[in-house]
Amino acid sequence: MLDLSPLGLVEPPFSLSPDPRYFYVSLQHKATLAKVTYAMEQRQGLSVIFGDVGVGKTTVARRLYQIYRDREDYETAYIPTPLYPSDFQFLKNICAEFGIKPKRSKLVQLAAFEEFLIEAFKEDKTVLLIIDEAQGLIGPQFELIRQLLNFETNTQKLIQIVMIGQNELRNKLRLKRALASRVATRSTLEPLHFEDTRSMINFRVMVAGRQKPLFTDDALALVYNQSKGMPRAICVLGLNILPAALIHRVSIVDVDLVEQVIEEMK
Repeated sequence: MLDLSPLGLVEPPFSLSPDPRYFYVSLQHKATLAKVTYAMEQRQGLSVIFGDVGVGKTTVARRLYQIYRDREDYETAYIPTPLYPSDFQFLKNICAEFGIKPKRSKLVQLAAFEEFLIEAFKEDKTVLLIIDEAQGLIGPQFELIRQLLNFETNTQKLIQIVMIGQNELRNKLRLKRALASRVATRSTLEPLHFEDTRSMINFRVMVAGRQKPLFTDDALALVYNQSKGMPRAICVLGLNILPAALIHRVSIVDVDLVEQVIEEMK
């Protein structure tokens, strides 16, 4: 593993893995999480989060899962990539995530899941299902989600579902009007502004062990312009900049070093 101690770091700050410790909460992330949390706690059913590739959707999904998975008043499941050949297989996987045994038919499996939801409701527990990369769902699987949302009392849904996906998901939902009409909240994650880009980089550097900024303001501006505020692109740049900083034996990254790295990446 690369020794980052000359830079004052104890671990890499720009990993592409969605580590919740490195989740920088921007204003739009706060707004999105607040909307989704309110809908869940009011048991309104379905929330949808859209976003382009690299904008940080999976990080948000894992953050939600981290928040609710250990709460005793929640039964929480997270499906990272819903690629299943049929709606029945999708249902069985959902049930497995909640500890429900597989059944021989979709009808019996749905009945078992409804029983699970009713028992959770009696125990005053909220059942939460988080589906990442939801643009990968196909027609019958969207219909299954609609069926799950039909499990309800007179005032609230028995299951809370958060679907997170690329902008393709928006187009698919337009064709699924019966499901689209059940969406309680919609949010769209956009690229970061410059101030959030700077704060995100400084936050990650701090979590990785360095208490003072690693980049000059001019270097940060160039990183922002090159990445267009996309979190994944920012991290890719950072991954390439750190070895260059070590090779050049610098303690702070300036704009010249960033320019050199960008040229090498081309």
